[in-house]
Amino acid sequence: MLRDTTITLQDISAPGRRESWDSAVSCLQGGRMGVKIELGLTEVRTENGSGERLFCGFLKDLTWRKAREAEILRGESRMKGIVEASFAAMFAVNEEGKILMVNEAAVRRFGYTRDEFLGQNINMICPPEHKDRHDSYLLRYLETGKSRLLGKKGELTAAKKDGTIFPILLGVTEVEYTGKAKMFAAFIEDLTTQKKLLEVEVESAKAEALLLNMLPQDVALRLKKDPGHIADHYPNVAILFADIVGFTKMSSTMSPVEVVKMLNDLFSMFDVLVEKYDLNKVKTIGDCYMVTSHPGVESKVDECIHMCSFGLEMIEALHDYNRRNSSKTMYLRVGINVGPVVAGVVSTKRFLYDLWGDTVNLASRMESTGIPGKIQCTKDVQDKAGKSFSFESRGTIHVKGKGEMETYILTGRIDGSVPLPPVRANPRQMMQRKGGVNIFESLRKLKSTREMLDEKIGDLETHLEEEADA
Repeated sequence: MLRDTTITLQDISAPGRRESWDSAVSCLQGGRMGVKIELGLTEVRTENGSGERLFCGFLKDLTWRKAREAEILRGESRMKGIVEASFAAMFAVNEEGKILMVNEAAVRRFGYTRDEFLGQNINMICPPEHKDRHDSYLLRYLETGKSRLLGKKGELTAAKKDGTIFPILLGVTEVEYTGKAKMFAAFIEDLTTQKKLLEVEVESAKAEALLLNMLPQDVALRLKKDPGHIADHYPNVAILFADIVGFTKMSSTMSPVEVVKMLNDLFSMFDVLVEKYDLNKVKTIGDCYMVTSHPGVESKVDECIHMCSFGLEMIEALHDYNRRNSSKTMYLRVGINVGPVVAGVVSTKRFLYDLWGDTVNLASRMESTGIPGKIQCTKDVQDKAGKSFSFESRGTIHVKGKGEMETYILTGRIDGSVPLPPVRANPRQMMQRKGGVNIFESLRKLKSTREMLDEKIGDLETHLEEEADA
């Protein structure tokens, strides 16, 4: 490698000629051409009067500098290639808001050419309602050094050349470089597709939540996986029917709004009890309320014990309602039976999970032949729950389709205690065992979406407060 060298040359050119120049030339190194050097020559003045002319030459090896310049050029080329290959639209903007550079993604996303972008104010991509505010944001940052978005990401909207407004994720950062003026880089991601997918997920989660509200959990999971026929036989299911005595006559003297409000108040009270005892509300028909234990779900407490407790609390809840609404006094007729049933989902327009069989019919007969304000049960119920509840024999009554049958009136709990809700199978284990679709994940996404919306509302409130302060 050549080093900086000073040499003295004797010039044999014409007398009186003086020259001084610098030049980058190639020289031989080790017998090979190609080493770049910087050559500087200047004439040296002499005082000896001999007429001899001397020159001083300076040689500097440019190999390292040329290699460094080539490396910088390659780095700039790579960086430009990366910026151009980015899926996000990128803008370089000066402190006046003028666009200095854009990448290909910005051209595609917004519909402008590079020439239309360069030198223009970045507010050209702002929606009309935000254009006037943009310059004030930038000016406020330059004056105070405070910005709501600088160094962060935020969801906003932008405008294309054709006027289309679309959602974006904007990230802005100040670029460090040697110039005195400030420069900013803005990275913009189009959120149109993500927003649509999010809307689909939210609607899907709502639909799944509605399905869970309409059907038992395990049945909803099965229906999600296989929309075909769902029908099963269960050997031991407790069934309760409850009916408001004289409701038809009472409702004839009430307005439609009053009827619906009264039923909603009553059934809402019963729904709370259904959740308390982890039972399955099948349906309501007029003023009739049908509840069952969960078919096929094992529990540590016999289904009859829960159903009897539920029936007693229904009667108590109606008494409380009567005390709060003294203008009307209502009574329930309640019937309970237990035994084998066939259960399944019917219809394709509006799903209904229903139960069929002699056990269901007999439970309905227990209600229709019952006594107002009382709970009539079959002998099977008395046999299963007799250790926890007290029953009185009503004697033999005629039951349509069955003939004469001995029935019992449930009078109360023996020890006055309320059984604990059953310990049901873990939903995730049930889902894995039955191979169901992860509805719970969708519900979590719905919750996450609501939290995200709350966060966005908070950001908007902060933004409005900043605008008011400005």
